[in-house]
Amino acid sequence: MGERKPLMTGKNIATAIFLLIANFLVITAVWLGIRFGTLDMTTIIFLLKVPISGADPTNFYEIFILLFTIGPAATAAELGILALINRIRRKRTEADKKARVSTWIVDHRRLIAVIIFLISLVVVGARLRIVKYVVNQFGNSPIYDDEYADPKKVLIKAPEQKRNLIYIYMESMEISYADWGHGGASEKNMIPEMTSIAQNGICFSQAGSNKLNGPQAVTGTTWTMASLVAQTAGVPLTIPIGENAMGRKAYQTFLPGVYSLGQVLRDNGYELEYLIGSEKGFSGADIYMRTHGNYTIKDIDYYRGSELPSDYNVWWGFEDEKLYQFAMDAISHLGNSGQPFSFTMMTMDTHFTNGYRCRLCGDEFPDQYSNVIACASRQLRNFLEWLESQPFYENTTVIIVGDHPTMDTKYTDKLPYNKKGYVRKTYCTILNSAVEYVPTEEERQFTVMDMYPTTLAAMGFEIEGNRLGIGVNLFSGEQTMLEKYGLKKLNDLLEERSDFYDGLMYGTEE
Repeated sequence: MGERKPLMTGKNIATAIFLLIANFLVITAVWLGIRFGTLDMTTIIFLLKVPISGADPTNFYEIFILLFTIGPAATAAELGILALINRIRRKRTEADKKARVSTWIVDHRRLIAVIIFLISLVVVGARLRIVKYVVNQFGNSPIYDDEYADPKKVLIKAPEQKRNLIYIYMESMEISYADWGHGGASEKNMIPEMTSIAQNGICFSQAGSNKLNGPQAVTGTTWTMASLVAQTAGVPLTIPIGENAMGRKAYQTFLPGVYSLGQVLRDNGYELEYLIGSEKGFSGADIYMRTHGNYTIKDIDYYRGSELPSDYNVWWGFEDEKLYQFAMDAISHLGNSGQPFSFTMMTMDTHFTNGYRCRLCGDEFPDQYSNVIACASRQLRNFLEWLESQPFYENTTVIIVGDHPTMDTKYTDKLPYNKKGYVRKTYCTILNSAVEYVPTEEERQFTVMDMYPTTLAAMGFEIEGNRLGIGVNLFSGEQTMLEKYGLKKLNDLLEERSDFYDGLMYGTEE
């Protein structure tokens, strides 16, 4: 018998490493495509640069399991195939053509592994549009130079009788959960209560239509923190690749160049509070709310040791059932203060994956996420019924908006009417508006950036030019950016780097 070569030679180890990394990349790309249909480099860059403390880690267990099971298994299988080819080669003569082919494959196995690795990079790059993102960093989008209305320079006039504001961000809440007859993509309406609420409020739908309408997702608005910024500052949240204030270890500013909703209201004598069921520091929300209106922030840490046990933690912090109860207490206190107030709250139970099933959830639908969504609809209705009974309600404008479409495209792809041509939109309605909206023959096409001036208008504020940031007052006849440019062109303009936007990011705009 001839001398056998050691199994793990340097060439074999290098081959295994390249194959393993390639498999990791392909698995990650496929998983991202299934779980995060809207995830792109803008989102990833942001999450790499800001704190994500308080995030529910169970959302990412699936990818870790896939990486460390399928990844090594696929690598072992690929190495096994190479070993089999090598064994076949030994049984053939050098004159055999198949022997020459198998000999080349084995002798160049490291090159083949490198090629597979490079192909995997192309797959990931295409999935995240990395090349386009990098190219866009060398451009200079004209949209801000052409369209931006600086809220610090625009005349914003408060009404004589200042109205309170209650602003509810509904996690991942989109119109798709309604039935087809109401503009949704579902066979059965999962949000009948919220459908009725929107129909009795203002959602900027077409005249005479029963269909709900809401914002469309565009670049820089497709995750919670980005939507919060867009709805209150009229700009998307896009962060350059290079170092900036948000990338430093102990950053203290967050878009210092913008003048946001919170600042407008604070400067007009409003008391501001922000309630969230997770940790306030997630994605830098506390920095933004502190530096843009100096909100009083109440999060999971605020309630631990008082209303909650010191070690209490479910889902992202505490469930929406408790969120609404805490909101009632906080709003009651604000309503009795005699000072105009703005109360902002953010639900969490409907976050992917599958949502949080609380004790209030039923089993009307065959899957957990649908039942959680239905539960969220009922909880909102109950909260609004309580709110309507309060003495200050008549002078209070209520705005309810989904922060972004759910990232769980694996779920939405199964909705029966989510076919080609269907446009997913987030939920939106305005109750107790100070101004009337007269529906037109065409429903408004808008994004969450338009909520900034629209919110102030609904509270009775007068806005010179009806524009703030690149958002447009939907009560006016002004074209929104989405109506003017269309979805594809607007996304292209927002993806491209802008000197003006960088000035907003760094606080150096002129």
